[in-house]
Amino acid sequence: MSKNAKPAATKPADAAVAPAPSNKKKLIIIVVAVIAIAAGAGWFLTKGKSDAPHVEEVKVAPPKRPIFIALEPFTVNLQKENSDQYLQVGITLKFFEPELEERIKTNLPDIRSKILFLLATKKASELGSPEGKTRLMEEIATISNAVLGIVNKPALPASAVAAATAVSHVAEAGAEGEHGAAAEVAAHAPAHQAEEKKGIIDVLFTSFIIQ
Repeated sequence: MSKNAKPAATKPADAAVAPAPSNKKKLIIIVVAVIAIAAGAGWFLTKGKSDAPHVEEVKVAPPKRPIFIALEPFTVNLQKENSDQYLQVGITLKFFEPELEERIKTNLPDIRSKILFLLATKKASELGSPEGKTRLMEEIATISNAVLGIVNKPALPASAVAAATAVSHVAEAGAEGEHGAAAEVAAHAPAHQAEEKKGIIDVLFTSFIIQ
C-alpha cells in the first residue's frame, strides 16, 4: 500500500457534521421567539383585563315598588248649581314607603273624613275638566299627608328661584351688577326647585261619576 494514499473517508464525515451549529442556532431562535410570544400574551391577558372597565361591578339601584291602598267608594252631594248633583268616586292612594302602609290604615277613618268633607265643597263644573280632576287629586294627597304628619314643600317656579338667587348676587356685586346678575340667574334657573315628595305621592281615580 502506497504511503501517498490520501484518506478518503474523513472529509465526508466532516461535511456531514458541519451543518449542526446552524440547526442549533435556529432551535435557540425558535425557543426565544416562543418565550417572547408567551410573555406578550400573558401581559395582554393581565394588563389588558386590568385596564378594561368592569361592567359587572356597576350596580344600579332597582326602582322602588309602589304600594297602593284602595279606599271604599265615596258618594257625596256636590254644591248645588242648577240642580242637585252628586259625585260617586273610587280613590286609591299611592306611596313607596312600606312603613307608611300601617300608618295609613290606622288613620284611615280620619283620612276618609277629610276627603269626604273636601268632596262636599266641590261643584260639578269644577270637576268636569281634566284640570279640575288633577287639582282634586293634589288636594286629596295634601290633606291625607297632613293627617299622617307629612308636609311636602310645593315646587317653586323658575321665576321665583331666579328672583331669590338674583337678590343674593346683587347684594354681593352691588347695584351696578343688578341687571347682569338677574339675567344670568334667570337663564340658568331650573324649571322647578323642590324636594323629593314623601308620603302619599299620587291619588288614582278608579271611578268618577257625576250625576
